[in-house]
Amino acid sequence: AAAAGHDTVLVRPRPRVAVLVTGDELDHAGAPQPGRVRDALGPLLPSLVAELGGETVAVRHVPDHPHGSLARAVHAPGEAEVVVVTGSTSVGTTDQLRRLLADGEARMVVDTVACRPGHPMLLAELPSGLWVVGLPGNPYAALVSARTLLGPLLAGLSGRSLPGLPRVPVHGSAKVGPGRTRLVPVSWADDGCRISTGHGAAFLRGAAVGDALAALGPDWTDGRPAPVLLPRG
Repeated sequence: AAAAGHDTVLVRPRPRVAVLVTGDELDHAGAPQPGRVRDALGPLLPSLVAELGGETVAVRHVPDHPHGSLARAVHAPGEAEVVVVTGSTSVGTTDQLRRLLADGEARMVVDTVACRPGHPMLLAELPSGLWVVGLPGNPYAALVSARTLLGPLLAGLSGRSLPGLPRVPVHGSAKVGPGRTRLVPVSWADDGCRISTGHGAAFLRGAAVGDALAALGPDWTDGRPAPVLLPRG
């Protein structure tokens, strides 16, 4: 810019993101105790947010109870432009997020998506202008939801356009069904890409060894091309 004679330029800062990890069953350090689950999303999301173009300003662990704890955390003043909530997106007795958003007169932009995993994901805007992204509590489902919902939101807030999705032949086995898209991790191969093993909603192994995500439509069969979502950068 200076070489072209510009003394100042207009820039947009990275959107600030606060992460709220819900779940009374989670352990946040060491090996999980019997009947409990180690939190995988608290450590995962800050680096993923950075890859998607945001800046994580806080990671907080919010209990399913007492009443109001999630509401207070979501409405923490002036901290972030985006709040990401993991878990609490379904319709169980401890899933508070949709009720909280309704009580806060939020505008629902995305309310569930016809995909597996990640179906309960949501996107809402509060009257204050704060964006709320709800991710499922299962780690792989949350990863898929973050890439397909949080990523585009952060791009829009940053003024970035989204690249097109290349269609690549996808080989392997995956369960597809009518009216929904199956998102699976894939690894590159000479003849396109191959579905990685270990991609249940609760497991990150497939995503860890894979190179990208493929979106398999209801009519996908082994070897047919499918859109592939590439990591940013």
